[in-house]
Amino acid sequence: MNIKIIKAEKDNTSDIASIERICFSIPWDEQSISDSMSGSAYFNIAYIHNKPAGYMSMQVCCGEGDIMRVAVLPEFRRHGIAGALLKQCFSANRLDTVFLDVRENNIPAIKLYASFGFEKIGLRKNYYSNPTENAVMMKKEF
Repeated sequence: MNIKIIKAEKDNTSDIASIERICFSIPWDEQSISDSMSGSAYFNIAYIHNKPAGYMSMQVCCGEGDIMRVAVLPEFRRHGIAGALLKQCFSANRLDTVFLDVRENNIPAIKLYASFGFEKIGLRKNYYSNPTENAVMMKKEF
C-alpha cells in the first residue's frame, strides 16, 4: 500500500473533517480544524491513491508535543498508516517529550503507542463521552 503523507494545510481541512466525522463520536468541524492550524498545531494527513486515509494533529511548544488526534479510516486500519503518521511527525519536529490521551479500551492504539516508546503515566477518570470512558495518559521522552 503506497502511503503519501504530507504536512496538512488549510486546503486539506475538508479531508480532515471527513475523517473526523467517521472516526470520532464528537468530531471537530472544519472551522475548529482551521483554527487549530492557525495556532501552534502540527497536522499530517495520509493519502492512499489520492483518497484521505488518516491524519494526526499535535500541539507543539518549547520542545513538548501533545498529540490531540490520530485517526485512520476503518478500511485503511492495520496497514501501518498511524505508525507512518507518527514517524513523520516525530522526524519533522524537534521534541524532548510527547504526551497523549487514549481511550482505555482502545487496546490497538495503546499497543501502537507502546511500540513507539510511550509509557502509561496515569488515568483520567470519565475523560471521554459518547461513550463515557477513562483516558490512559501516556508519555514518550526522546
